[in-house]
Amino acid sequence: MKILRLTSPLTEGVGVALAQQHLVKFGVLAKTAVDGIYGPVTANAAKRAKYLLGYADTAGTYDATLQAYMSGKTPPTLAMRARVAARKRKPLPSVTLGERAADRMVGWYNARWSEKPAGSNIVPQLSLLGKDLKLAAYYYQMGYAWCAYAMFAAFLCEGSAAAKYGLREGKYNALYTPEIRAVAERGAYGLASQSKTTIVKGTALLFDFGGSNGTEVDHIGIALGKPGQVVKAGGKTWRPGKNSVVTVEGNTSYDDDLGASQANGGCVAIRTRSLAVIRAAIRVQ
Repeated sequence: MKILRLTSPLTEGVGVALAQQHLVKFGVLAKTAVDGIYGPVTANAAKRAKYLLGYADTAGTYDATLQAYMSGKTPPTLAMRARVAARKRKPLPSVTLGERAADRMVGWYNARWSEKPAGSNIVPQLSLLGKDLKLAAYYYQMGYAWCAYAMFAAFLCEGSAAAKYGLREGKYNALYTPEIRAVAERGAYGLASQSKTTIVKGTALLFDFGGSNGTEVDHIGIALGKPGQVVKAGGKTWRPGKNSVVTVEGNTSYDDDLGASQANGGCVAIRTRSLAVIRAAIRVQ
């Protein structure tokens, strides 16, 4: 098989899906991540597999050799066994829930998930995902402003309790940004407010674009780094100013214009947002 790696555009096909199934069986990839697209989530799974197997180079590539090691057809070398023993004495490199959800949404951006037809507030891939996640028909049929749905769907795919409470159990309205903020301020249902100074990759961000809908917050997304941090994602390098942060969002636009409100765009996209429009930062558990 050919070596699978992150490319632009992303590599797709049956071979990728088969590789993902092997990663699922090895325990480093969720079943819901099997989509036939070699994106950031799959690449991170390959990295973790290599770390657990004792690879010296844990790059996020996948090939026949890795597959043979994961299946047990090829036994690990003495050097690999030594690394495994050494790594058991220290924690596995942490990949947080928020980081995984952010990477999943970056994968959707890479795959150009967008409304079809334009302006319908219906994203076919998100609709199918909602069915796979066994959500109520109201959610997966869509037709509403879907920035929060996209974000919580990504978190739910990664096992988030907060997303389950909102999307599956209806403990709070996970589609309504003012309620999401209120729940976080109470520290309820797996959501907790945090300071804008503590924003990191995986932090949920609520925005106020100064519209006239009568709410303080009208849009939500996920940070891809700290304020001012250079981010490599989607085949590009994003260089925000010290008072800006790179994000990935649903129901937005590909036009990365700090001065424009893109709260009701038609796609999943990577954006650069000014801290001035961020009204709340939230840790999602």
